[in-house]
Amino acid sequence: MATVHERFPVPPEALWQALPNGVTAVNGQNPYYDSAGGYVTFSTKLGFFSYGQTVTVKVERTPEGAGLAIQTSLKFGFVDWGEGKRIARKFIAGVGAAVGHTPAA
Repeated sequence: MATVHERFPVPPEALWQALPNGVTAVNGQNPYYDSAGGYVTFSTKLGFFSYGQTVTVKVERTPEGAGLAIQTSLKFGFVDWGEGKRIARKFIAGVGAAVGHTPAA
């Protein structure tokens, strides 16, 4: 399980509109968008090097604009060997490209 936070200098509404770009960047499956709760949840596929992950991304208001709180958890297994953080970073890059902001690595 991994939790990653990232802040963006854009309004929460702009970040919300960019979430589909993040889902696409990580090849997310079956996304569920809850606008009232301000989050999206989806899963990644089982693959040769992955057991697949369940991902929940919440948009949060911050003093600078908005932020993402990304939580990943394995569908199967006990150790993700950093896969959750890699997925979170790809998601952040996809959202950042959509809003015109490149987050620091």
